Amino acid sequence: MHFELELAKSLERYQPDLSATHAVGFCASVRHADFMAKKFKEVGLKAEVLLGETPSKIRDQRVQDFRSGQITFLFTVDVFSEGVDIPEINLVLFLRPTESLTVFLQQLGRGLRHYPEKDCLTVLDFVGQSHRKYRIDRKFSALLRTQRRRIDQEIEKDFPNLPPGCNIQLERVAREHILRNITESLGNLNHFIPEVIRTFTVETGLPLTFANFVESTGLTPLEILRSKTWTEWKKVANHELPPPDPDLQATRKALRRIILRTDPDRLDQLIHLSSLNAAEPTTSYGFNEQDSAALHYLLWGQKGEKIGVSSYQESFQKWRGNECSNDDLIEIATWRKSVHPYTTPLVVLPGNAKLRLHAAYGLSEIKSAFGLNNLDQAGPMGVGVIYIKSLKVYLHLVTFKKEERDFAPTTRYQDYLISRTRIHWESQAATTQATTTGQNYVHFKERGYTILFFARQEKRIEGETSPFIFLGAATNLISAEGNRPIAMVWDLEHPVPAELFEEARVA
Repeated sequence: MHFELELAKSLERYQPDLSATHAVGFCASVRHADFMAKKFKEVGLKAEVLLGETPSKIRDQRVQDFRSGQITFLFTVDVFSEGVDIPEINLVLFLRPTESLTVFLQQLGRGLRHYPEKDCLTVLDFVGQSHRKYRIDRKFSALLRTQRRRIDQEIEKDFPNLPPGCNIQLERVAREHILRNITESLGNLNHFIPEVIRTFTVETGLPLTFANFVESTGLTPLEILRSKTWTEWKKVANHELPPPDPDLQATRKALRRIILRTDPDRLDQLIHLSSLNAAEPTTSYGFNEQDSAALHYLLWGQKGEKIGVSSYQESFQKWRGNECSNDDLIEIATWRKSVHPYTTPLVVLPGNAKLRLHAAYGLSEIKSAFGLNNLDQAGPMGVGVIYIKSLKVYLHLVTFKKEERDFAPTTRYQDYLISRTRIHWESQAATTQATTTGQNYVHFKERGYTILFFARQEKRIEGETSPFIFLGAATNLISAEGNRPIAMVWDLEHPVPAELFEEARVA
């Protein structure tokens, strides 16, 4: 089927009324733009080209005619130059693969300006043959509400996580082509990542750093670190021997955990720890007991005896003996600090616990903040609720999206955000309002209790255990209904970030 015929059929299907259409088609070259304008004119459509070399007088006239409706289609290359702003655009045609994600978003953005009587923007993207390294997945990931999603699953499920009011429809052949492209480019990272590393600086003009690699490839950090450390990938790409780190299997896991943490103080501590000279014994790291415990479990994920250490000094010295993983940690923690999604003011809590609002913490780090674990004891393994009697504190650990494989029917509580400052939460299954726990909730203010909420969207992110976002304290109990469990509505002291609320609402 001829391309122009396929394009005409798509216009008839998705934009049948051209009377109020202001369409821009982005082409591969000047010759391509001229060809498209010629073909459209041949079938009676009002079309012209608008290029950088178009004389300014003709250019201005065509923009004026386009805005007034005398021209329906403008064909161009890349993006319009500065000073060309046409908010009337309500149809965008992508007529060739766009290698640059930035250019793609700029082109898309040309149609996203508000204008009277403009209800929506229609985007027709014509996917033809493309090089196997062309990253179609990045284009779709950039349109999602959150990019922490497997894009192949988004496509298969018809994009459930698009922003409100948006819709993507894929033709059957295009759908198959896109899924095949994603499978080929991402399905075997053992070939893809080393290949990109070897040519990275030449192709991008940037130094090969973890941050630059994530930004340029569009791979998620967890995808990159799923089976190898950053140094391992570089050595594979350069056909070098594996890193000599003695605890490489454990450090792989640690780096994946650190990818998901967002407390800037903790990240600074990790950078400080790994920046020390491993050959020089250090007797004091400057960390208090709570921070030492948090760092130990973040690095090793288990008690000291399990890894053969009897002090935090030994624990940290053991980590510093992994020279390549030390270097990786510095790069990864530095990247993580630069892309933190929310502001994180410090909050001082009972027991002098210090946490940052809306930062991400693993369960062990939450317990460390309240002195509930140490090198020898992993602390309580509460499911959903941890009660700290000595401090009169309840820690509520909430997972909004509960998969059947992860939660039994008796623990699939109805926990969700009602608004940015209000949360619906259900107690544990055995709790009634007449029990001591139930009464502590109902009369939490009079009895001096602190109710803290930690929440995550789902139990796992790309196979890794999800951390919890600290939502802060409850200020009021709005309602408490029923028993076993008690359904409660709480007011939160601090509003949940808008992006986090929107993602939780969908979950």
